Amino acid sequence: MKITNQFKSRLRTYFVKRLSAFDYKHGWLRIPTCPYCGREQKLGVNLSMYRTNCFRCNAHPSPSQLVMDIEGFTEYHELLNFLNNGQFDELTFKEEKIELAEGKPIYLPEGFRNISIGKSQLAKSIRGYVKKRGFDISSFSRYGIGYGTIQPFYGYLIIPFYYKGQLKYYNARNVIGKGPRYNNPDKDITGLGKQFIIFNHDALEMYRSVFICEGALNALTMGDRGIATMGKAISAYQVNELLKSQCERFIILLDPDAKQYAINLGLKLINYKKVKVVFLPDGKDVNDLGKKETLKLIYNTRYQSYQELVKLRNSFWIREFLL
Repeated sequence: MKITNQFKSRLRTYFVKRLSAFDYKHGWLRIPTCPYCGREQKLGVNLSMYRTNCFRCNAHPSPSQLVMDIEGFTEYHELLNFLNNGQFDELTFKEEKIELAEGKPIYLPEGFRNISIGKSQLAKSIRGYVKKRGFDISSFSRYGIGYGTIQPFYGYLIIPFYYKGQLKYYNARNVIGKGPRYNNPDKDITGLGKQFIIFNHDALEMYRSVFICEGALNALTMGDRGIATMGKAISAYQVNELLKSQCERFIILLDPDAKQYAINLGLKLINYKKVKVVFLPDGKDVNDLGKKETLKLIYNTRYQSYQELVKLRNSFWIREFLL
C-alpha cells in the first residue's frame, strides 16, 4: 500500500490526540508510554521516515502496526476505517445500533415472600444464608428481595431487578433447594435476554460514580451505587447505557477471572468517562472480600489513562503468548 501524506497526517492526529504524543526533535514524536514494555518517554515515532522505535525494549513496528497493536486490530481495513472515521480531538459518543427486543410484563414467581416475612425453617435458612454473606436483612427487605416457597423456586433467594419502578428481571439463586444453582427467567418469559438487563439500572442516573460488578450479590455488597451486568461479557446495549448515563466515573470490579474483560470494558468507556479498573485477588469476588476490603483496593488504585489500559491489555496478551 502506498503511504500518502494524508494517511501520515491521520496517523499523526491519532498519536497526538489519542496518545498525547508531542514533538521531540528531528521530526520525532515522543509517546509518553511504550505499550510493549511500559517504560515512559522511550517510544518515538517518525512519520517522515515512517518508523518507530522504543529505546528501551527495541520494539520497532511500523506506525500502522503500532496503531493496530494498540487498538487490537488484526486486519488492515480495520485500521483504515478507524483512521478515516476517527475524530480524536472531539470525541462524541455514537450509540451502537442494536436490535432491542420487546420486553414482556414480568412477575415475581408464585410463592414469593419478602425476606423479612415468615418463621418457618425455610425462612430462617434463607435469612441465615443472607447474614452469612454479610448482608442486613432489613436492607434486603427494602430492596424487595425475598425467597421462593413452592416449586420450582422452593429454597431460592430471589433478587428482583427494577428499573424506573418496573420489574424487568429477577435473579433466583439456589440456597437449600434441589434444583440448579440458578433459575433465572429466560427470554421466552421476559422478552429480553440478560444482555438487555442491568441490576440497579437507576443508579446510573442517580450517582456520579458507580461500581460495576458481575453479579447482583456483588453489587449489593457495594451498596446503592453498585450495579451488575450479569456476566463478564458486557453487551453493546449495556455499554450504550453506561455511556449515555449521567454517571461520570466507573469503577470496574469484575471477578478475578475476567481481567481482560474488565480492561476491554474500560477501553470502551475511557474516551467519555473516568475509569478505574480494579483487579481483585485470585479466587475472591467482591462479596468474598467484603465492602471494607474492596474499598481499600479501590482507594489504592488510581483512575487509569487510555495508554495505561492499553499497556495492561498488552501485558495480558504477552503473558498468554508465553504460556
